[in-house]
Amino acid sequence: MSNTCQNQSTANISIAQLTQSLDAMHIAQLTSFAYGLPPLYFCREYLEQDEQTAIGHCLQRLENGINEHAFTLDKLTVLLAEKDYYDDYEARLRLGPELT
Repeated sequence: MSNTCQNQSTANISIAQLTQSLDAMHIAQLTSFAYGLPPLYFCREYLEQDEQTAIGHCLQRLENGINEHAFTLDKLTVLLAEKDYYDDYEARLRLGPELT
């Protein structure tokens, strides 16, 4: 396995470990913060998808961001600790009126 593949595998495992206890809306908000976007940006995009599909898409975005050096795993850890997140219900409630 090449060094790049090993680094990507390590990053993938670390992202999975970092987010394993989070629901889709929480991971979507983390993804938004990582890219410097408003917290509900990706929540809106994934609102109509099932939980696992939304999580998969967000994790892929996070992996891509790390691989493209847009941010680091350490930055994600800091964002999880320092930012305020809406729970699943509140995130959906805040997005609901915009859909009608």
